[in-house]
Amino acid sequence: MRLKLWINTCRLLLIGLALTSAVSQSWAALGQAPSAGAVPVSPSLAAGAKAQAAGRNVGVNRFTVHQTQLESGTTVMEYATPAGLVFAVSWRGPVLPDLSALLGVYFNTFKLETDKVRLAGRRGSSVKIERDGLIISSNGRMRDFFGYAYAPDLIPAGVDIKNVLP
Repeated sequence: MRLKLWINTCRLLLIGLALTSAVSQSWAALGQAPSAGAVPVSPSLAAGAKAQAAGRNVGVNRFTVHQTQLESGTTVMEYATPAGLVFAVSWRGPVLPDLSALLGVYFNTFKLETDKVRLAGRRGSSVKIERDGLIISSNGRMRDFFGYAYAPDLIPAGVDIKNVLP
């Protein structure tokens, strides 16, 4: 009887740990609010080196940047409007993040386009998509994945996306 109780207790603990781990791995998708666990960073620090070198205004106070470090070691950056909607995301790290979670409602467009590329016989190549209000660039190889995605319709007025994303 005690063994059965102990086994059931262990099962509950494992389920709780799995749920906690899944929650800690969540982040915002395009068009949603930034993730609760993301750390705000300065937009000027997150902007590309090109914009810093040119000394351009990269939209400070026109958007916020939130950074999340996944357990896999991949860093996800969320770029949000003052109203709190994520208009762009970027990633870099040893593991490709879950793009279905990162792209949210835009994932179907990504999936359709990548399926077309695979049917054409191109596998493992970089992905560049410019369709239906979605721009995605995803590159990399094992242990070095990087990319970005943004919804042009959600970019705040006065923000040049080329100066924002890495």
